Amino acid sequence: MAWKYRKRISVFPGFRLNLSKSGVSATVGIKGFNVNMGKNGTYINAGLPGTGIYDRIKLNSKANTNQEQQEYQSQIPEDMIEIKSYQPEKLTSDGLFGLKESIINARKTKEELKINADEVKSKMKMAHILMIFSYIFIFGIFVKWFKENYKTLKADAEDAEETYVNFKLDIDFDMDSSIKSEYSTLNNCFTKLNASGTVWDITGTRSNDRAKTRSLAETSMHRVPVSFNMDTLEYISSKYEAMKLHNSAGGDIYIYPGFIIMANKNNINDFGIIDYRDIKIGHSDQNFIESESVPRNTKIVGKTWKYVNANGKPDKRFKDNPEYPITLYYKLTLETTKGFNEWYLFSNQETSKRFCEALITYRNSLVEMKWSVETTDSNE
Repeated sequence: MAWKYRKRISVFPGFRLNLSKSGVSATVGIKGFNVNMGKNGTYINAGLPGTGIYDRIKLNSKANTNQEQQEYQSQIPEDMIEIKSYQPEKLTSDGLFGLKESIINARKTKEELKINADEVKSKMKMAHILMIFSYIFIFGIFVKWFKENYKTLKADAEDAEETYVNFKLDIDFDMDSSIKSEYSTLNNCFTKLNASGTVWDITGTRSNDRAKTRSLAETSMHRVPVSFNMDTLEYISSKYEAMKLHNSAGGDIYIYPGFIIMANKNNINDFGIIDYRDIKIGHSDQNFIESESVPRNTKIVGKTWKYVNANGKPDKRFKDNPEYPITLYYKLTLETTKGFNEWYLFSNQETSKRFCEALITYRNSLVEMKWSVETTDSNE
């Protein structure tokens, strides 16, 4: 019997996010069954096409609420406050659990299709061996049966492999001209940011006792060099690549047009989907006493010494007292009430400032929209 895999492709849900002046709406689903996400919650819309039979069920907008609100515990240096997000699976915004569930189900289905494809391929190989033996040891009608059986299983195996390879959860971002223009500006600023200077992930801070440390700096930062680039997640199929912010102390960050994903590097099932409206974005100039090499395209705005007096002059009691440049960097902070907490430091103040401002402009445009709960059909 042939395995009709192609039918499974046509009935699997896709995802559409509409971003326009008239509002924002999101739908996961197919004709007769979809999940709609909006300001009033997440709903399952179920019905039989052509029959007029229809039902709508509201889903619980929060999953494992108590667990998600638990304070994240980790080992940090005694003298530093760690800057780190909660585990990615705890960060999903209310209203986006439906999309996350759809992605997880799509990945499970993909795994099942792979298993099925391998099973049919194994049966085909065995049928091929039996067909060869039939030519050697069997005659007449039995040879014909083995031949037909092999042809059937070969067609099934090709069908199963094609279905597995082509199976994907499509995510379509439908943006009107104004939103698309703002996102394009953000993308361009991100590209320029990647081409200039150095990026650090700030993983910890502490307040300095200046009288004790004899330093001009009021705050010390622990930072790790990271990189940004365009990338896409294996379980997201979209015409838009994400702006990827590497994270040294947790999941990497993927900025898509309609949402932001934090994904665990070691476990693809561990991810959170964050609504732009939930993110608090902070950005500011940051003077930094640079004890290492000064990156290119960095402004030097002053100088100091490793040890200084209260008046800012070098403390002559210390023989080993090197002079350090004071650089002008730029800082970006991304936070949500659910525990998303990431800080970055950029060596190119001008380029990074433009990126941060473009990110805020784009986010604010989405926030100002009215979110619709009207159902749209993902197959239209």
